[in-house]
Amino acid sequence: MEESHKEHWDHSHEHHEHHQHAHERSSEHNVAKERPATSKPKKEGGDGFWKVTTVVLIVVLAFLVFRNPAASTGTTGGTVAAPSPSPSAPSAGQIDMNSLMNDAPTLGSNDAPVTVVEFSDFSCPYCAMASGDNEQYLAYAKQNFGASWEPIVTNLIKDYVDTGKVKFVSKYMMGHSGGHPAQLVGWCLEDQSSDLFWKFYPAAFADQQDVEDLAKMKDLAKGLGADMTELQSCLDSNKYQSRFDTEQSEGIAVGVRGTPAFIVGKSDGQGTLISGAVPYSQVKQAVEAALQ
Repeated sequence: MEESHKEHWDHSHEHHEHHQHAHERSSEHNVAKERPATSKPKKEGGDGFWKVTTVVLIVVLAFLVFRNPAASTGTTGGTVAAPSPSPSAPSAGQIDMNSLMNDAPTLGSNDAPVTVVEFSDFSCPYCAMASGDNEQYLAYAKQNFGASWEPIVTNLIKDYVDTGKVKFVSKYMMGHSGGHPAQLVGWCLEDQSSDLFWKFYPAAFADQQDVEDLAKMKDLAKGLGADMTELQSCLDSNKYQSRFDTEQSEGIAVGVRGTPAFIVGKSDGQGTLISGAVPYSQVKQAVEAALQ
């Protein structure tokens, strides 16, 4: 088959070159034989490989930026699209703290003169960082924000909540993948006792890689002493599904555009919005001002 193909090629070549000298025809025939069949398939194949590789790299990098704060330089875990028409966000110091006082999980004395309301998402890395309960993100913050950086929530509880000066309120705002399984378990634990919710809060942030896994969040609750029959009944009822949208809307109404976000103010007065996993010293300054 190879000889037949060669003969056919020689005949067609001779026909095309019938005005050339015999030695030129022979020379060109030899050159043509030595020339590669074509270089285009290799080039196209290489281009295709690099196109596919580039797309894969873009997807991977996008995932890392979205999932890991080490790939970003901000202090919030996400931004929130405001509804249309967008409500006018209150100016700093003009957020009515009473409007945020409902049945949300609350830690501390009801008579505390200052309230801090946190809008958070159990799946948000910066929320875990601000909580002070996730060692991975604490190490990242110390390395990238400076050794003097301290987490907000653990220090706030120690310095002000435990001393009766501040009550701390936890509200939901989507800032990452949603964290709905963890949030639903947390709200259902609050039904059983406030103590259970506030045990679950740091445990969920410490185990953040599992907050989208309902079975693992239930196991976490079980380890904290939850009544599992009551917990399952609460989850099956779907009683808290609408709460995601309700608290999201509350956050947007007071100007929250990312997580975590903290509203600090007198319990019976006006509050100020502080956005991001900022150093604890910044929140402490706002608390001290509200205590005056």
